[in-house]
Amino acid sequence: MKINLLVITTLAEHMKKAYIEIASSVGAVALFIILIVIVNTIFSAYAAYGNVAILVVFVVGVGLIGLKLAEISN
Repeated sequence: MKINLLVITTLAEHMKKAYIEIASSVGAVALFIILIVIVNTIFSAYAAYGNVAILVVFVVGVGLIGLKLAEISN
């Protein structure tokens, strides 16, 4: 019986990491899209610079999320 509980616990922890990965990916893309829309509608004069800045922030943010997720054990 202990082996079954251990497998269930390990599976639950693995699923938590998978949910965190999915949620962070969807959240990062949603934030990216929202920021692009905001920059292009409100700051249309600086849209080119804003889009580049948002892309840089997106890439750095996703990289940091990936580094933090790598620290979580499987």
